[in-house]
Amino acid sequence: MSSAPGTPLSRRALLLGAGTVGAAAVLSSIAGCNYFGSDDPPTPTVDLNPSALDPINGLIATTRLHLLRLDAAIAADQADAAKLQPLRDDRQQHLDALTAEYARSNPGDPNATAAATGAPVSGAVALPGTPQAIVSAVRGDTATAQVQFTDAISTASRYRAALYGSIAASLASHRAVLA
Repeated sequence: MSSAPGTPLSRRALLLGAGTVGAAAVLSSIAGCNYFGSDDPPTPTVDLNPSALDPINGLIATTRLHLLRLDAAIAADQADAAKLQPLRDDRQQHLDALTAEYARSNPGDPNATAAATGAPVSGAVALPGTPQAIVSAVRGDTATAQVQFTDAISTASRYRAALYGSIAASLASHRAVLA
């Protein structure tokens, strides 16, 4: 079937060679072997940590941020500090309850024990310059947090739904105080 170098290849020999290669390719793909890999899509491997997907993490972060902003507001606006301090105390109690719930539901998580010990919340937060704008910013934070807690109720367990509902109700009263 091979021809000597320099001699033309017959049409029959060309078709026979192409057919043999094509048949080998079809048979190898039927057998699951392919020169270009498998036709199956790659199977992704995802290692999910259930405690990392817990929605309470976002609620704890929101509460911590709200505490930072309340601390900054109290320091920046002495005229409204007496009105803001009870709201800050409430938010600290909310954070304590949330971190205790996280620690209860994730006993093996090292982050849970750190959160449950009540690590101090610290950081620098920039607020607007006028007292009215500061109160408005705190009111906006309160409204955002209330929506987050209200939304979290629908997918929470009974205990957590009660906790989230209680915090959302407290935030509603904060909005009334700040109005």
